[in-house]
Amino acid sequence: MRSMGSDVQLTVDGCLVPPCQLKRGEVVNINFKYTASKDTQELSIEALANIGGLEFPWVGIDTNGCHFTRCPIAAGTPVDWTLPVDILKEYPAISGVVNFKLVDDSGASQACALLPAKIV
Repeated sequence: MRSMGSDVQLTVDGCLVPPCQLKRGEVVNINFKYTASKDTQELSIEALANIGGLEFPWVGIDTNGCHFTRCPIAAGTPVDWTLPVDILKEYPAISGVVNFKLVDDSGASQACALLPAKIV
């Protein structure tokens, strides 16, 4: 996992120290800030939860990154992207690490970060 963008920061509302406590039935805002490494017309979101060594896609998130930031994106520009995520009541209480990745129109990773999290 390697970010092509620079100055990558991932923050979660209400979480200062990992693992982030994600409460079922609430919406949490996940924010990425980075500097784009190249031009892209589109941005897609990949989120994989690593639980017990197995990776599972995070079902139910909007994977169109342009819904959460302005597209197209020019190389060298700062990007501020915020994704509201519903923590569904149906989710089990579990701990894991979520790999968030923003992918450009060539399939390259513009930004990626790991989020240790616990659903409570």
